[in-house]
Amino acid sequence: MFEGRTYTQNSGYKGWGIRFGDHDGGVATTAYSYSMSKAERYEMARRITAALNLTRFLSIEQLENIAPIGALK
Repeated sequence: MFEGRTYTQNSGYKGWGIRFGDHDGGVATTAYSYSMSKAERYEMARRITAALNLTRFLSIEQLENIAPIGALK
C-alpha cells in the first residue's frame, strides 16, 4: 500500500510534520509529543522522514521481521 512512496518533512508548522512527497497528505506529526523539547520534536520528525524514505521499498511485514515492534493486532 505504501511501498515506493516518498516522504518529506513539513516545512510548515515548525517542521514537526511528515507528509507524503508526491502529494500534500499528512502522514505523522511530533507536534503533540510534549515530553520532548521543540528541538527534539524537529529532530524526531527528521528521523521519521529519513527512516520512512530509507525503508520505502519494504513491506510492513518485512519491516516487522527486521525489527519487531510489537504491533497491535
